[in-house]
Amino acid sequence: MIPAALLLTRLRLLIVIKIFNKFFLNTFLWFLISLPIITPAQVTQVLRPNISSYFLTKDKLYYFEDVKGKFNFTQIQKQSFSPVTRNANNFGVSASVFWLRFKLQAPTNNAKKINWLMELAHPLLDQVDFYIPQKRGWKKMVLGDHLPFGRRPIHSRHFVIPLDFKSNTTQTYYLRLQSTSTVQAPITIYQPAAFYTKQNYEQAIFSLYYGILLVMSLYNLFLFFSLKTRPYLLYSLAIFVGLVARIAIKGQGPQLLWPNWIWFSNISVILFTALFQSFLLLYTDSFLNLQKYAPRLRKFFFGLIALSLSMGIINFFDLRLGTKLSIVVNLTNMPFVIAAGVICYRKGKIAARFFILAWVIFAMGVFMNALTLTGVLPFNFITKNLMDIGGTLNVILLSLALADNYQQFKREKEEAQKKMLEVQEEANEKLEQKVQERTHELQVKNNEVLTQNEELQQQQEEIMAQNEFIADTNIKLKRESNKTKESIQAASAIQNAILPSDERMIDLFGPQYFVLYQPKDIVSGDFYWISKVKPKFKIEDLWQTHQPKNEQEALLQLTTKTLNAKETTFLAVVDCTGHGVPGAFMSMIGNSLLNEIINESLILETDKILTRLNEKLNKELRQNNKGNLNQGMDVCLCKLEKQSNGNTKVYFTGAKRPLYYINQEGFHSLRGDRISIGGYHHTKASFTVQTIELQPGDMLYLATDGMVDSPDPRRKSFGTLRFQKLMEACASLPIDQQKQQFAQTLEDYRKGTEQRDDITVLGLRV
Repeated sequence: MIPAALLLTRLRLLIVIKIFNKFFLNTFLWFLISLPIITPAQVTQVLRPNISSYFLTKDKLYYFEDVKGKFNFTQIQKQSFSPVTRNANNFGVSASVFWLRFKLQAPTNNAKKINWLMELAHPLLDQVDFYIPQKRGWKKMVLGDHLPFGRRPIHSRHFVIPLDFKSNTTQTYYLRLQSTSTVQAPITIYQPAAFYTKQNYEQAIFSLYYGILLVMSLYNLFLFFSLKTRPYLLYSLAIFVGLVARIAIKGQGPQLLWPNWIWFSNISVILFTALFQSFLLLYTDSFLNLQKYAPRLRKFFFGLIALSLSMGIINFFDLRLGTKLSIVVNLTNMPFVIAAGVICYRKGKIAARFFILAWVIFAMGVFMNALTLTGVLPFNFITKNLMDIGGTLNVILLSLALADNYQQFKREKEEAQKKMLEVQEEANEKLEQKVQERTHELQVKNNEVLTQNEELQQQQEEIMAQNEFIADTNIKLKRESNKTKESIQAASAIQNAILPSDERMIDLFGPQYFVLYQPKDIVSGDFYWISKVKPKFKIEDLWQTHQPKNEQEALLQLTTKTLNAKETTFLAVVDCTGHGVPGAFMSMIGNSLLNEIINESLILETDKILTRLNEKLNKELRQNNKGNLNQGMDVCLCKLEKQSNGNTKVYFTGAKRPLYYINQEGFHSLRGDRISIGGYHHTKASFTVQTIELQPGDMLYLATDGMVDSPDPRRKSFGTLRFQKLMEACASLPIDQQKQQFAQTLEDYRKGTEQRDDITVLGLRV
């Protein structure tokens, strides 16, 4: 048996081991979990004299992303920075503010100052604030492409700042970056000699690159003026605009071309990129002849051109959105350009081979440049400019493509000319054979023609005789036409003579009237008529003002009262059936009958006047028989009586014509009876009387339907509603201006259209 003491010792040992294991395991797990959130300490970059440059990234370059841009420099020093792990220090397109921090130390054996240069190699940054430590605080240096180029401490396409610090000291620097385009921070610390050597080398390379592009642009422009071929012009413009775009992207635009155009410097990259893409697509369409080889794809190309131009327009209002859209456009256009080349080549466009090769090489340059930015390839001057190298080869190959295209065009033209010559020779042989055959046929037919010629000469003599007869007949017809015209003009003079004269109108109404009278032809079927009549004396008129009380007073009043009869004024506007000579005859008949009925027979009630006029017209024209004439007239007849209170009482009867008047209450119209004067339908017609009382200044309008039926160039009538509105608008004008307004409105509406009917409008201010 095991002693109890030994068992107790073993039990205690097991408990201790269990507690230790549990504590150790928890501690180890906490350590593993905490590893990702522990930020390693930032490494100070030691600058040694035997090394000419240092590229800062990862553990030597820390950053903090201020998403809302709310921190100032004092607050940012208290924030937790993280090492930059992105390839080429590229943060992409972002609206955030990025703070960068790095530490430098330059150890030497003596205590002299060491001069180094810091290069921030991304020229498209809008705002660059560089904080340099001083003995008393911090010195802030403000840079960026939103400032004039002359404010930079060192004239370089990149942002270059001199760093002066004593040896054996560690200096901490801060950078604040913000931009509407891409935010990149490729920071390199250079010794001055190394920097200027690199800069001179880059300038030489860029001068060669830009020179090649400029020479190719001018060369193709010269070819355009020589050959008059559109693709050369579009290609020349695409190269030139692309050259300016690359200068802007490389930061040499503000340095060389527009150092003081701050606003233009911000938009230049996207603007010239949009123009380059547009000219490139237009060149592709013209060079590949998409209208012939790929018409459906050509429509899509026009959409891509519109998208490219919209990118340039949006750039003026929202640069960040324009930058994002430019990425989409650049990635979209290139595959479609290559696809268009492949399609056209497969359909027989031989010159597309150089075109495809050029864009494949350029695409490879872009792809390898992307591999450089993602870290697959080393980041150096060659790899970061692979896209420019591919662009140079692209330009050269596209020039070869244009030359090949022209040679193909020339060969096709020569083959077409050769084929045309062969066809022409064959045609000449056939033509010669046919000429011989035709010559024989012509000799046979020539004899027939001679025979026919004699017959034609005889017919010609007959035709000449007929022409002489026709000419004589035309002279006679012209003479008769002149006589007829003279007769009609004489009839017009007679018709105008029976119309009321201006003196007669002024005598009855004073100057407060106007007449718009426009016949369609020389003579008119419209006429207007006035008369002033003194009615027959009636005994009952003696007591209208004072009723006698008895018979004696009545006898006395009868012998003493002045026998004055009221004077009545009649006014009529008449539209006879037809126009021209038939209408003129009807108007003269109507004028004569009105004089007979009113002035001679003294029938003074307007309804009885029209009834009598209808009867007499039926009788005069023998219209009781349906086989006879069915001519008639529409009449607007008014009788005006002056009242003792100064008002005017108007009695109106109309035969298919209304009466219009305007008083203080506004516009009114009285509809006439729906019966015309004359015709065999209404021999027993009866008419009604309507009465109104007008105050001084009120307007009265009588009119035929000529103005209402007047057409415009679309043959649409003037209309009753427009005529009523015109009367309302003119009623308050002086009477002479009213006539001018009516005539001008009618002329403006017709716009030279031929008049449809006679027009008569009579306006009277009572």
